[in-house]
Parts: sequence; structure tokens; C-alpha cells
Amino acid sequence: MKKIFRVTNKTIAEANRIFGLSKETAANELIGRAHQAVKVYTFDSTNGSEAVYDNYPTNTRLIIATNDAIIGVYEIGKLPGSNRIACELVRSPILRGLKEEYQRLYSQWMAVEVTFAQTSLEIAMTKRAQIGETDSAVLVEYTKKLSDLCFENSKRHKERSKLHRELIELERAFVPYL
Repeated sequence: MKKIFRVTNKTIAEANRIFGLSKETAANELIGRAHQAVKVYTFDSTNGSEAVYDNYPTNTRLIIATNDAIIGVYEIGKLPGSNRIACELVRSPILRGLKEEYQRLYSQWMAVEVTFAQTSLEIAMTKRAQIGETDSAVLVEYTKKLSDLCFENSKRHKERSKLHRELIELERAFVPYL
């Protein structure tokens, strides 16, 4: 049984620009290419929910999400807006730079994840200590501590979400250079 793919409007516009496909036929054409494509790369930062697929006969690279949405399209081996010779000259340094930036961002993200987990553990331990406590002064102290920890965790959550979005964008930037 064939998968039922969806194509985003952005992807249709990209297919129109890159391959000259009309807006009316682009969705069906991309779906056909997706059925014949092979998986070449899975995004780490999305826990495998997005992957890169190549259709070699049509020289098409697709980004497909696990919900079977085609969310990106590229031409294999071509950098946007460059000719073939320039493409080969800049591919390696750009890819190396992207990898270094990815590693830097990933390290930051993991540090925030660890801090978030430690604070979450401290929140759980404080809540556990609060259970059964009868002294009102101690309960007030626990409540203040929980308030501070929850505020801190909220900030960490926003920070890790922002870094996670940046990681996904950076991984998507890799696609034309794979």
C-alpha cells in the first residue's frame, strides 16, 4: 500500500522555482517522486521525525516528516543560486562550517537540557519533602523554593526550545550539501 503524502505550499513554490513545475502539477509530481525516493539521512534534532530522501532518476532531494508531509525540496548536488564548479569548490568548507556550528549549538542545548533535568529533579524532591509536612514555617519555605525553581525551569524550557529550533534550522541547512 502506497503512503499518502501531503505537500506544503512552501514546497510547491520551491518546486515551481527549482524545477519549473506548475503549481497545479507540482504536488502530484512531488508525491510521485517521494514514492520512488530512498532515505539518505535522518535529522538528529527532530528525533527522527524528519528525514531526507533522494530520488536519483529526477535528481530530487526531499525532506519528509513522519506525518508524510513533504516539507522541503532541493536539486541533488546543486547549491541554491550557484553553478556546478562553484558548487564543488564551496561545498566542503561550507559543510565543515555547518558541522562546527551544529556541534557548538548541540553542546549548548545539551547543557541546558542537563540544567533543566537537574532543576526538575529538585522540584520533585521538594514536592516530595512537602508531603506530610505539618510545620507551617517549613511549608512556606518549600512553597517559596518551589516557586523559584518553577520560574527557573520555565526560563530553561524557553531557552532549550529556542536552541532546539535553531538546531532543526541548521540541520535543514545541511540538506543541499549532503
